[in-house]
Amino acid sequence: MPSKKQTDVSGGDRQPDETPTFCSLENLKVAQVQVVGGTLNGFSIGFVAVYAYFYLMSTDCSMYKKEVACNRVLNAECSWNGTRGECGWNGFTCFWGHGKDKTPCLDDSRCKWVYSDEECKNPTGYSSSYNGIFAGAMIVGAMIGSIYAGQFAARFGHKVSFLIVGIVGVVSSVMYHVSSATNEFWVLCVGRLLIGVVLGLVNVACPMYVDQNAHPKFLHVDGVLFQVFTTFGIMFAAAMGLAIGQSVNFDKDTKMDARMQGYCAFSTLLSVLMVALGIFLGESKTKFTSGKHEDDGTALDPNEYSYLQMLGPLAMGLVTSGTLQLTGINAVMNYAPKIMGNLGMVPLVGNFVVMAWNFVTTLVSIPLARVLTMRQLFLGASLVASVSCLLLCGVPVYPGVADKNVKNGVAITGIAIFIAAFEIGLGPCFFVLAQELFPRSFRPRGSSFVLLTNFIFNVIINVCYPIATEGISGGPSGNQDKGQAVAFIFFGCIGLVCFVLQVFSCTRGRRALLRTTETPTKSPRFQNSSRRLRLPPLATVKPRECVVWHRVRRETNISYGKIKRKTRVQDCVAADDTAKTALSIAGVVRWGWRAAPDRAKRHPAFFWLRATLLLSDSN
Repeated sequence: MPSKKQTDVSGGDRQPDETPTFCSLENLKVAQVQVVGGTLNGFSIGFVAVYAYFYLMSTDCSMYKKEVACNRVLNAECSWNGTRGECGWNGFTCFWGHGKDKTPCLDDSRCKWVYSDEECKNPTGYSSSYNGIFAGAMIVGAMIGSIYAGQFAARFGHKVSFLIVGIVGVVSSVMYHVSSATNEFWVLCVGRLLIGVVLGLVNVACPMYVDQNAHPKFLHVDGVLFQVFTTFGIMFAAAMGLAIGQSVNFDKDTKMDARMQGYCAFSTLLSVLMVALGIFLGESKTKFTSGKHEDDGTALDPNEYSYLQMLGPLAMGLVTSGTLQLTGINAVMNYAPKIMGNLGMVPLVGNFVVMAWNFVTTLVSIPLARVLTMRQLFLGASLVASVSCLLLCGVPVYPGVADKNVKNGVAITGIAIFIAAFEIGLGPCFFVLAQELFPRSFRPRGSSFVLLTNFIFNVIINVCYPIATEGISGGPSGNQDKGQAVAFIFFGCIGLVCFVLQVFSCTRGRRALLRTTETPTKSPRFQNSSRRLRLPPLATVKPRECVVWHRVRRETNISYGKIKRKTRVQDCVAADDTAKTALSIAGVVRWGWRAAPDRAKRHPAFFWLRATLLLSDSN
């Protein structure tokens, strides 16, 4: 029989009335992981657009307005033309040679035709292939890092994991600095690949640490903080880019080398904070037998379930990743600055406006996480995001459907709604669901799989989206609105399909629960409901087995018959902390049950509450 002593999920002694506050030191110690890890993740994501624009500024001679500035352009050979009073390239300035004459410009390999401005210009910044490599290097690295991220954290612990993240992050940042000083593109790409590998670990380890150590009251609120601070990191990257970039005076020496070095320094600072986190953070209170706690009787066995046994939850993880990425968030974030540019905003300002809206909408997820389940929030947001993609960003943008002013207005509204839906529900809930889809012992491997599929979809969208939109539009000279519209219609349809699959999964799980025909023989308070929920007989089930049964049933969404064949006494010992959690909250749950109306008691969501009360009564 379990001890009468009440213990929480973290393993410490706590009475029901000793619940900590959100701003308590106990909770902040857990939340700091999300703050530092999420900010580093977000800044690394937002780094690409700003750094690429800084590099463009360091190669575009035409931007410099005075001779002193023209002669000190960082990454291009420029010369001042006294007759024209303009800055040009040493070899050949395309605009001076071809102007707005398209045919000779296209025939000249030194030049490129800019369709938006309808004039001939010298190539500046990174080429399209280099931009793709620069943007994709981190994602490929994250995909590699996420494969064994969960197993690594379970084996070596979170302290070692965060310490490795910080050290590799510092090395990566040093490579940024070297690339900026020497104009070595491939050094920059290797640095991005390295930071991607450890960010794959961050995306798994940070939510896992919170899942294992947060107080049950703040589990979901602390869980959504990873996405909140990821968007904060993206906005911070845009804000620093705006502050550094908008202060450039093209009439004087712009000192672009110092500006680019200063921007890279923020990545170094965040990596150092990760090192400090790894040094001073307390170890997770959940232990795994694959690590240094192999002889600990309370440690969880990460090999308890095979991938075949977890096929259902893994499939739902795949659908969840598809909902997150295949609804086109990366395409929207790429399309939004372009629309802002069409409204007359300079690139850095438009980028900051979009990222600020991205961050502000994420804050709404914090109070919603207190009143809604993660699945409810995720499903509602996926429906709104899919509909906005289809009906606002897709159909009205197709050529001939609406005039230009209506098209831009509707598209901007659609993008704003899509970003809000994504950051309120899809993004924050994803990292929590990546843990909760699986039993506790399988979460290191399960969450790694979900994050791996997420990054695979991310790569697919980043690579295929620009190619597909250009091809559908009829090439670079075609109407790009056609490709954009078809892409967003596709994103909306994919989102709706994923929404239906997830709703069907929830409905099937609920029906499986209602098909159990036996009723409990204990706790007469359950006999008051005329349409009571039928449960399996618990008189013959040991108390801890009861907890294991309802916990595994809730987390795997499979029928009681399958669980009954798998439940063993060893499962109860391995899930000792789960049993203690049920006992510790029994007093609070009992009060909530008495206060709840009969209609609420009949809802399947109250099953875990009934099982908890029966467990406490059996003691």
